[in-house]
Amino acid sequence: MKNCIRLAFALSVLFALLSTASFASSMYIVQGIAGRNYAVHTDPAFPVDVLLNDEVCYVHGLPFGNIQGPLTFEPGSYNVKVSIANSLAPCSNSPLIDRTVTIEAEKDMSAVIALNADGVPTLLTFTNDLSPVTANSARLLFAQAANSPAVQVILQNTETKKLYTYSVNRSGLLDVNLPAGVYSVEINQGTTTLATQAQLFLDSQSATLLYAIGQASNDTVVLETRTLRDVI
Repeated sequence: MKNCIRLAFALSVLFALLSTASFASSMYIVQGIAGRNYAVHTDPAFPVDVLLNDEVCYVHGLPFGNIQGPLTFEPGSYNVKVSIANSLAPCSNSPLIDRTVTIEAEKDMSAVIALNADGVPTLLTFTNDLSPVTANSARLLFAQAANSPAVQVILQNTETKKLYTYSVNRSGLLDVNLPAGVYSVEINQGTTTLATQAQLFLDSQSATLLYAIGQASNDTVVLETRTLRDVI
């Protein structure tokens, strides 16, 4: 009987997560911890499992630098446990992160698995602005999830050569609209270049999610992107 109750509860959670009701919200889960930043002899890919509400092992073996989603959720509070991946028994290892996340109706979010200033695994959440983007413009949403102090984001339009420079604090979100086009991107900490991306395509009426992940002191900062088109 107990097993039947647990199964029914798990199915109800899954139904809520996968529901396409009008108030549903979406989330991207980003694995932003490189193995060598966690421990010297850890698998560099550092795959993790994500358990929701102690019932649903929703993400299996997500490695460093990968993005899962968009995942659909009903509004509400969800307990999130992130553990080192267990391929034989997913989500069975002790959690590195145990946090409750509140998801509001009709919101788009990013949840980044990262290290805090003390090097402890944490879950950073960002709300993505998906309000309409005008024609010939593009929105850039840069999440500073790298284990680093404030950084400079330097973008250059490859056609006009115009530079755009912004300062973003640790765990901060840059939300800007720029002319659509092709850009080069560089992330700096002071005079040190942490990460570069040769080209970033900002399409007209799109929103580009750009995540800085990794650790500055260990030279593992990388940029990961996801482009959402037709944000109208």
